[in-house]
Amino acid sequence: MTPLTWRRLALTWATSLALSWAGTRAWMGAGASPTQVPWTVAAVCVGAAAMALVWAWSVRQYVKGQRPGLSALKAARIAVFAQACALGGAVLSGLFGGYALAWAVQWGHTPRREAAIAALVAAAGGLVLWAAGMLAERWCRSDGDSDDDDDPQAEAV
Repeated sequence: MTPLTWRRLALTWATSLALSWAGTRAWMGAGASPTQVPWTVAAVCVGAAAMALVWAWSVRQYVKGQRPGLSALKAARIAVFAQACALGGAVLSGLFGGYALAWAVQWGHTPRREAAIAALVAAAGGLVLWAAGMLAERWCRSDGDSDDDDDPQAEAV
């Protein structure tokens, strides 16, 4: 499994931010009103981040040899979940961040300010998910031997 890099995630974040901002600006130009972002978006992101960290902690203990009962397949699944959290967090924080930036231009209008604030809260939840996914993925890495010793990018789970 190829580990995620900050560069790839930052590029994913920037792309989703730019596309969201441009799409929202075009939508605003057509006379649309803002759609409220539910507060549950941030709650779900934080919940998924907590699950990733709890599960990855058990994999970390397995890698250190302190939890021999964990199967390698379950450890691999948790590592994939951690990567999905990091990628999903980058995309969500970019999408909601771009949405918030587009509506923040009209900060004086109360409904648009409220939409921007709700989107910023959701973007913060995405950032939490992103950071937790990266940390969880790091915990799932093994310093041990891998079959691909020639490939410096190869990581064992």
